[in-house]
Amino acid sequence: MVWSWMHLIVGVALVVAVAVGLFGPEKGAKICVMIARVCYVLIILSGVVMAVMSLMHGPLRHPVLLIVKIVLALVAIGLVEMGFARKKRDAVLAVDAWLPIVLIVVVVVLGFVLTGGFPILMK
Repeated sequence: MVWSWMHLIVGVALVVAVAVGLFGPEKGAKICVMIARVCYVLIILSGVVMAVMSLMHGPLRHPVLLIVKIVLALVAIGLVEMGFARKKRDAVLAVDAWLPIVLIVVVVVLGFVLTGGFPILMK
């Protein structure tokens, strides 16, 4: 249960860090990049632990959806990094800022679908 809460809280922190980093001033962007990278590591770690735990407790209910979530999460990380790189060159477009945020939210929603609403909707 701790892993799922950590996954959720760090996911929200990632959305905030990306939004502040891409829409905020240049000074805060460097800090937000570092926070986002720490969030990547924590989210990947907790995601792997949760996936292994779910495999140990029985068959995976939605394996295709899990693969889609993993691919979308990796794409989101790439888009965030591209957005931060463009921010550094002062060439950030609206799509560079909004697309990664929307994709991260989609990945979080997919996570809720995969877990049946857990940890927010306690079973």
